[in-house]
Amino acid sequence: MSFKRNVILFGVSLAAGLTSAFTRSAKKQPDTQSSLPMLYSGTWKYSDHNDHRIHRIQINPDLTLHVDGRAEQATVESISAEELVYLDNFGYHLRIQANEQQPVSLYDEADNATYTLVSVHTTKPSGPQSVAE
Repeated sequence: MSFKRNVILFGVSLAAGLTSAFTRSAKKQPDTQSSLPMLYSGTWKYSDHNDHRIHRIQINPDLTLHVDGRAEQATVESISAEELVYLDNFGYHLRIQANEQQPVSLYDEADNATYTLVSVHTTKPSGPQSVAE
């Protein structure tokens, strides 16, 4: 009987451990989903291979999209920790790939091109500034 009892205890312990693991991961998911917009929020620049210009893309915390200072009429089609997908008013997708920390690339379906995103940091002047009178 001792062997049978040990098997039953092992089964109960295993079930309790699995239930606990599933409960913990289910509780963490809503927090991850609510923080996704902040992963993509910010301003980046990329170099367009075709017109040899530097463009700026800005994503606000509400996921509104601006390119070169213009608000884009694009809706969020999907968002995950790896990718944010917009659908523009012409029916083309803009796919923004991210690593664990920030967006790293932009795929523009209209141009069939992928661009590397570089973070734009505003720098504040250091030290005292003199004002010309």
